[in-house]
Amino acid sequence: RVFEVEMEHEGKIHTLRVPEDETILSKALEEGVEVPHDCKLGVCMTCPAKLERGRVNQSEGMLSDDVVDKGYALLCVAYPLEDCRIRTIPEDELVSLQLVTSSD
Repeated sequence: RVFEVEMEHEGKIHTLRVPEDETILSKALEEGVEVPHDCKLGVCMTCPAKLERGRVNQSEGMLSDDVVDKGYALLCVAYPLEDCRIRTIPEDELVSLQLVTSSD
């Protein structure tokens, strides 16, 4: 199956058709959207985003469950489960949230 993912990046909306077995990051890069990224393994937190609508599977990533439950995702390990809307966010927003929740 292929899902429609609306991705807001640097103030622009990009509509991507992402197969369920492909990450949102890989499709964005293939379509020429210059999303920050590094490891592509869900570890370095360079490609964070906020899921505004829809669901993704990111079980390969290292985000804590409570951060995922708040709607955050790493694009390099985010596989769409349905049509989605997602917005890229600054790396430090996610890093600070991950640090706060992991120290609770």
